[in-house]
Amino acid sequence: MPHLRIHFTDADLARTRLKLEADLMWEVVGSVQALQYAAGGLSFGSWRRRVRERVGEDGCLRAAVHSLVTVAPHASYFPDFLTPSAAVPDIGTGAELVLATPRRRLRAEIRRLRPAGGAAKTWLEELADGKAAALRHLERALRVYFRCLVEPHLDVIEQALRIGCAAGVQRYLHAGPEGLLGWLGPATRWGPPVLTVDYPIDRDLFLAGRGLVLIPSYFGVHHPVALADPRLPPVLVVPLHAGARLLAGRRGGDHVSALLGATRATILRSAVTGCTTTRLARQAGVAPATVSHHTNVLRDAGLITTDRHENLATHLITPLGLAVLGPGGG
Repeated sequence: MPHLRIHFTDADLARTRLKLEADLMWEVVGSVQALQYAAGGLSFGSWRRRVRERVGEDGCLRAAVHSLVTVAPHASYFPDFLTPSAAVPDIGTGAELVLATPRRRLRAEIRRLRPAGGAAKTWLEELADGKAAALRHLERALRVYFRCLVEPHLDVIEQALRIGCAAGVQRYLHAGPEGLLGWLGPATRWGPPVLTVDYPIDRDLFLAGRGLVLIPSYFGVHHPVALADPRLPPVLVVPLHAGARLLAGRRGGDHVSALLGATRATILRSAVTGCTTTRLARQAGVAPATVSHHTNVLRDAGLITTDRHENLATHLITPLGLAVLGPGGG
């Protein structure tokens, strides 16, 4: 498998940070690509069905989806200008930043695309040339698409980001930037001074003192993504694990027991105030050896931590575990 190798210096480690709020433009692009392949079906199956229904009923939305699929294909390359590095508090600002892309850069990035032909190819050519009508069409597509298909889900997206990032924040607090880089998931491997990422193409990215912004993405479901142009401010967009999306979208019922099983749910709830293994065994009604098995699983999932002092182990819930329990304590 090809890899992206991201090369760090000590200065890069010091400047590496985790973005905790949703990046609207990366979510737009990620969701457009999520429409083009079937990965993450359990998380996105119902969303894709609603998209198909709305597209069938709304010609403006259908045109917006078609345009964005054209300019952001699910491929090894899509244009960097669609995901500006500046802060994007709303879709209006995002669209303005996209349209403000210098014409030379716009032309170079769009011409790397390989559309099949027809009207899509003609529109991309006009967009590459900076034609006003083509730019207005892209702006309208971004606004309509976001308003219809992303904005209604922002609460769930933000909640999933909080759940998904809690363990990363804890790793950063306990082990610094290197702990954070070691948390990113099975598609990444941290071997100082290089972060190796499973990737569609083989490439190297030298940070050269600029640091790295890690951007968790709700709609990123395939693999981590970096900008194609190494001269741009470096980012790595990291897909949230499926559990964070599923937990964020859950409503009603004893979702914790349904997800973890009754014994692990009891242990997780008991760990809110900190519990020894013996006490957990008594509360869950199982043997201490069985508790140890369950706490190992919960700890590996980032839901609890264990503090050991001599022969005493105390288990305490993490922010991610609290997020799993939800506002009402699960």
